[in-house]
Amino acid sequence: MVLSLNAQSNQVIDIGRVSPGEIDYAGFKLDKDATVHIEGAGASFEKWGKKLAFYGWIIDSESRELVWSLLDVYESEYFHGEGSFDFKTDIELKKGSYEIYFTGMYDNSYTKYQVNDFTDLIQEVMRAIADDNEQPYYRNEKYYMTLSGKDGFTANKGREYLDKMAEKSIVSIVRTGDDEIETRNFSLIKETKLYVYCQGEKDGRRMYDFAWIYDLKTREKVWPNNLTDYDRAGGGRKNFLAFQELNLPAGDYEVQYITDGSHSYDRWNVMPPDDPQMWGITIWSDNEDKKNVSNKVKEFLPVVDLTRVGDNEFESQGFELTQDMDVRIICIGEISDYDPDDYGWIIDANTREEIWMFTRSRSEPAGGAAKNRKVNEVISLKKGKYIAYFASDGSHSYRDWNAEPPYDQKMWGLSLWAVTEKDKAYFKLFNEEELNDKNVIAEITRVTDNVRKYKDFILDKELKVRVYAIGEGDDGDMYDTGWIKNMDTGKIIWEMTYRTSEHAGGAYKNRMFNNYIILPKGNYRLYFESDGSHSYMDWNDDPPRDQMNYGIKILKE
Repeated sequence: MVLSLNAQSNQVIDIGRVSPGEIDYAGFKLDKDATVHIEGAGASFEKWGKKLAFYGWIIDSESRELVWSLLDVYESEYFHGEGSFDFKTDIELKKGSYEIYFTGMYDNSYTKYQVNDFTDLIQEVMRAIADDNEQPYYRNEKYYMTLSGKDGFTANKGREYLDKMAEKSIVSIVRTGDDEIETRNFSLIKETKLYVYCQGEKDGRRMYDFAWIYDLKTREKVWPNNLTDYDRAGGGRKNFLAFQELNLPAGDYEVQYITDGSHSYDRWNVMPPDDPQMWGITIWSDNEDKKNVSNKVKEFLPVVDLTRVGDNEFESQGFELTQDMDVRIICIGEISDYDPDDYGWIIDANTREEIWMFTRSRSEPAGGAAKNRKVNEVISLKKGKYIAYFASDGSHSYRDWNAEPPYDQKMWGLSLWAVTEKDKAYFKLFNEEELNDKNVIAEITRVTDNVRKYKDFILDKELKVRVYAIGEGDDGDMYDTGWIKNMDTGKIIWEMTYRTSEHAGGAYKNRMFNNYIILPKGNYRLYFESDGSHSYMDWNDDPPRDQMNYGIKILKE
């Protein structure tokens, strides 16, 4: 984007001379209805089936509506790919503030061609030099537009009106560039009618530059909703705008605007929208309702936070509920087919039994790529101790996406939230390692390749114990497995087998045993043995869910 410095006097504006993808602009104010004079040089080229146009237009600063466009006026006369042309006209305008723009850009109304970055642009310039020296359309300094007026005409930079409007709005995120994530919060003390105006980039149902409004307490999306309509914003097909009246109850809200790596206020790769400075989102209310709006927003933080998870990470957090209660779970992860790749789950800390799991059937689209999935639900948990987990694979994670990211990127992972403010008092966090130390009788975990380990333990009375083992098995046989030997009798009294175990998550060969057995008083030896592949930190397939406990442990009931 280029802010014109070419205004020669208060009565004349001179803009243009841009490279493809850039916009030059300025503004002017009319103190009364008046005639303004427009002239300049435009262009329309067609090469290799691609159309490139240099053109200008004017919008009303208050209504943000298009009032004049060189494309509209001269489309049938000049815009047929035949090269440069001069234009001159007078138009009548009402008293008010206006903005004038000039750009050079490819027209994707006719082709899917796009200039995505500087490299593409250089390639096009070189082709033009090689193919056509008589019509070198890369000489963009030839194309410009001037606008002049007489009494009551005052030129300006073209930013003033929008800047003042932004100051008076509840939220204004405009002139957004590439790869931006902008966040603003606001609070409503009572139900209020808001006006939402958003411009962005979309292709079919896929959003690339767009905004969302969340309820901060529930993290539920309140806009866009099923009443939101998307209209053309002018220029390229993928430019859209949404304008909607939105009634929101008292509460605290977050607005996010996210852009991808191309086609934005920084630089356009197809024809820009009619109102390029408004690329973003603006929210305002009626003057009489401004008293309902506050910037004193409550801080809502999760009681368990396993978010912003990167590649190949395994996160966990123990928590205790001192009474039965409802808990909100928000989990955003990756599910390409049926089994999840980046996912969270919750287990009972004492029994190691799964309480909650992130699955395709439980989740819904999280925006962006189809594999982004989200769960936002409230579940009931009994008083007790639990452990929350989140595991990721080696690709597509926070700040390292290999496809379109989800809308709420920073929430990638698992988080737990108190449903009411007073419920926070009934949450207590603990270290999983410390809990295990108290309950473990014997343990061999985090087992690597080609290991045969044992641990001795003594029971001074008959005891009901839990055996928790994770190993590797396939087609009825076990390759990484454990067993218990009574050292007084020399007999093996328990062994992990394929038939007594179950799937442990991840690859189907990951097996788990988690159940109680009765051990008489005596001396015992706990064993675990692994083969030469697929073990802790050296997996040759998807790891089990509870990879940190790969091996075997005996726990007190």
